[in-house]
Amino acid sequence: MTQSAHKHAESPEMLSLMGYSLAREAGQFNRGIELCVKAINLNPDNPNHYLHLGRIYLLAKKKDHAIKVFRKGLKFHKDQRIMYELKQLGLRRNPPFKSLPRGHVINRMAGKILHALSLR
Repeated sequence: MTQSAHKHAESPEMLSLMGYSLAREAGQFNRGIELCVKAINLNPDNPNHYLHLGRIYLLAKKKDHAIKVFRKGLKFHKDQRIMYELKQLGLRRNPPFKSLPRGHVINRMAGKILHALSLR
């Protein structure tokens, strides 16, 4: 491989696309995540990297991670594809107690109570 071709294969865009392709086509979620994170580290203001990483998390059944990544990507650019992904997932509000994990029993119960009282 020539130096120019090797440089192109290591571009953030190629890393991100390769990561998403590996996850989608071969089920290699961890490797796909690794490549997309590398792309983000090299070029953090490109929304495509966040779109690909978020989609990998969805494929890996990690919806909470996907939502966080999509939202982070929107901070850099109001990308229509990311907004569509979030719309498809249904936007989630922050948990009542941000210091606890979303799935913690206290957050789940508080969320249900607030919803029942129409406060959420």
